[in-house]
Amino acid sequence: MFMFRNCAVLLVIGSACCFIFGLFNLHAEVEPNACRMTYMFGAPMYARVQVEGGDHYPNYGLYYYYEGVKQPLDPLKSRMTGAPVIFVPGNAGSYKQVRSLGSVALRKGRDNDAGIHLDYYTIDYDEELSALYGGYLPRQQNFLKLCIRTILSIYEGRADKPSIVLIGHSMGGKLAQSVLTDPEIGQHINTIISISTPLDQPVLNLDSELEAFYWQTDTALDKVRTATVPTSTTNVCDSLHQKPPSVQRMANQESSARLDNVLLISTGGGNRDLLVRPGLTSSRFNDLHAMTSAIPRVSLSCDHLSAVWCLQFMQAINRFLFRMAHLRDDRSSVVFGTNKQRNLQSALHSFVKPRRRQQSYSRLGFNSGSWHEERRLVINKYFANGLKGTYLELISLHRQERYKKMAIEALNVDDADWLFGCSAEKHDGTGHLYCDKVTSLMHLVQRLPNEDRDPRSVAILDLHNLRRTYLEWTHVVVRLPPGNRRIGYNLDIYDPKDRIMDIKMPRWYTMAKLPLVNETLQGTLHLRLRISGLLDPYQSLRINVEPLQCLQPEYRVTARLCVPWAAGFERFQILKSADQKPQLFANVPTLVPRHYNTTLNPVTLDLYLDPICRYRISYEYSYTSALSRLVLEFYGWLPAHFACVLLIVLRKQVETFHEVGTFRSLRPYVGYLQYTSLFVVTACRLLKKLILTSGFLPEPEPLDYSINVSIIIHCAAIALSLIATLATWLALTLYGNAFYRLALRLTTLSQTTSNVIVSIVTHLPITYGVLTIATAMGTCSGVGLLLAFIFYFLMLSNAYKDYLEDFLWQKAANLVKGKLKPSAPVKAVKPEDASSEEEEGQEDKNLIAANEDEAEEEEPEPCVGLQNFSFHVTLLLMLLIQLLLNAPTTLAWLRSRHHGIVLPDPGLYPSIVVLASLSLLLQLRAPQKCAGYWVLSIVFYFLAGVVLLYCQAAVYRINFVFAGAFALLAAHQTLWMLIRRLS
Repeated sequence: MFMFRNCAVLLVIGSACCFIFGLFNLHAEVEPNACRMTYMFGAPMYARVQVEGGDHYPNYGLYYYYEGVKQPLDPLKSRMTGAPVIFVPGNAGSYKQVRSLGSVALRKGRDNDAGIHLDYYTIDYDEELSALYGGYLPRQQNFLKLCIRTILSIYEGRADKPSIVLIGHSMGGKLAQSVLTDPEIGQHINTIISISTPLDQPVLNLDSELEAFYWQTDTALDKVRTATVPTSTTNVCDSLHQKPPSVQRMANQESSARLDNVLLISTGGGNRDLLVRPGLTSSRFNDLHAMTSAIPRVSLSCDHLSAVWCLQFMQAINRFLFRMAHLRDDRSSVVFGTNKQRNLQSALHSFVKPRRRQQSYSRLGFNSGSWHEERRLVINKYFANGLKGTYLELISLHRQERYKKMAIEALNVDDADWLFGCSAEKHDGTGHLYCDKVTSLMHLVQRLPNEDRDPRSVAILDLHNLRRTYLEWTHVVVRLPPGNRRIGYNLDIYDPKDRIMDIKMPRWYTMAKLPLVNETLQGTLHLRLRISGLLDPYQSLRINVEPLQCLQPEYRVTARLCVPWAAGFERFQILKSADQKPQLFANVPTLVPRHYNTTLNPVTLDLYLDPICRYRISYEYSYTSALSRLVLEFYGWLPAHFACVLLIVLRKQVETFHEVGTFRSLRPYVGYLQYTSLFVVTACRLLKKLILTSGFLPEPEPLDYSINVSIIIHCAAIALSLIATLATWLALTLYGNAFYRLALRLTTLSQTTSNVIVSIVTHLPITYGVLTIATAMGTCSGVGLLLAFIFYFLMLSNAYKDYLEDFLWQKAANLVKGKLKPSAPVKAVKPEDASSEEEEGQEDKNLIAANEDEAEEEEPEPCVGLQNFSFHVTLLLMLLIQLLLNAPTTLAWLRSRHHGIVLPDPGLYPSIVVLASLSLLLQLRAPQKCAGYWVLSIVFYFLAGVVLLYCQAAVYRINFVFAGAFALLAAHQTLWMLIRRLS
């Protein structure tokens, strides 16, 4: 048992250190911000648009964006001819965030010879914290509907059925998606683009209003829109363009559900966005998802705020909108096209890969350039000063049977057609081979991100497939256009068995670096790594690509990561110089679907190497990246595990009573040095399976992650409970007066008044409950809890100081008495006095025995009421958690009361239960030493399990569990007092 306890202590310390290490290394995979700032060409202007019915929303507004016009503009009185776009800001977002999108669109519209332009509108939500408090969302949704109706009234005269594009950032994307639940509004929505939006679940589920909004939206969309979820056979990596199943379905059949004609596009910022992690940015209702690092001409990661001003990303969005828009037949105005399949192709072209239609053939001819032929397996040709004329290279398709793959890379060819297939023939005059008729292969070419260096365009061709498909073909043609820039191409023909390597994800306890390739061949262009066993979002594999020998000091390696069950999460990473650490990371954004076989459908990592170098490639488990991802993915579980620890500690404290006047009674951490709660973590996993099998209880949260995650988070919660306890003890001991003065300033009460209130509350605690409950019902739950916490803290601080003072005086008095007490003289016993001494000794023995009997009858006085400090410190921490969970509601109430707006208070009822129970416990001087605590102990075990099963994702449910714990404590103490009085 001693050995097990030591192991448990080491486990808690080690796991807490891992969590802290991950917290301090959150930027382990974060790349530098490569976004360019968007600058306006004129002063940004916002014209307010009067919204019909907007009087009920005095703090909201609708604005039209324009630039460089001094005179005010009113869209209701002007003739608007552009295609309407509405920008919906998110959590704490400003309506002015539209200026980057709007400015790029204005500039593109002025430079557009076709006369296409856009009208950007934006909504002012008063920068409300809609991600933290769900009570805002229904009001914001209703106002968005009013804005859509207002804009439709502006444009309805020019078209039979005007359509609008919605662009939502953060929570604005969820609001934009939610308006589809109204069929009258949904029929006028053309496209919805969400930017870094948690679509199917919130980042933190802090109140029931937020959960209800998500549930209502998703339930309604299930009825009007087709959902697509990954299955055990999904593999989007088989497609070159990563088309999700919904896109493939749309290409083959007509829309089935009513709102399938609305195009839904979601985008994620990548590893720089630490607020909304990538796995939350996709939705099962989407038609297309893309990460900014994989969007053509963007190829970078955006943090949560830069996603609305990053120039490269703003240009990509507007390019897509301009592709969708067209002039009406009378050329009087611009409208968005309503053909969803055509719009979807435009979206694929803009957000996934520039699509090129495979042409039947075209002509080059012998005089179209300088023709050359190469039959080598590896070719590296560069023209440092460019070319004066077109350079054409013929590469034979007829190779040895084992050479099945051909990797071709062209540098600095931009968007020109440079790769073709053909049947070569000899020129009559010179005898040189050339191709007259060629077929473009540009649909097989992928442009790789290369930052500011030479653009890389790569094609991986299957030679056997080309020969079987095009029987007459003999060669592949590479065409390099003339110019002054450095240009060239690389060729690598290889056997796939030598370049495709299978990796099994190492276990977390594997410390070694595992070799993969000792040294690549010079000229190697492409390697593919297939990784099996990469299942959880927190797992991370580090691939080391070390250049051994390079012809130039700088090199470039581009890695493309594809997750087979997560469409649209393609990710690119770049290594470019010797100063940079030669490491790449492989991880997945979402948990693998159930029964998914990653051996058959592995995660693939394509390495596009620089052929000027030889490389050593190895791999290892990345602890730094894994721990940082664990913190980023699962920090939301910490409140539930912290609550579980407090309940287990409270179970121990309610049956532990120390003697008054002992050092143990002063310790605030009684019960916190425990590892019993770890048993609850493991037991809950077994209980979850039992609940799912039996079905007699509500289904627990579907969090099917490794138990390692739960252990680390729970041990971090144990460490946090110790830190919180010691901090509370120090605050009670040293800073009670400081908190008292701070409370005086906040409440603007005089010291005399406050002393009277504190005295009344201390001596008659039932007034404590009446005052705080009345405050909670008159204002909001958070204000009542704050007032209760202040009074409780001051009461406990005063009681602890008084007890400590009495304790020290008593110890000093005992010490003084011990020094001043004279020692009894020892008399020499004479022989003649022996009989009398024996009689006196017998009398002394009888007296001592009588005193011992009296001492046994007098039991030591236990610490009850506020003297049981460890018990009340735990209740104070539980009250603090309740207060923090209701803090967003309090902020919402403070902001809304200026406008006379009444918002729902989802935490009111559990807060009233907590306040009433706490006042009753103080009135009864709880805890009292009584029977029945074993029942409470069992109930607290049950409540701790409920927290872990039902409150890790839905954090707000902790309010109800704590309310139940407080109510049970109060009921137990009340029943015992009644029974004692009756008996």
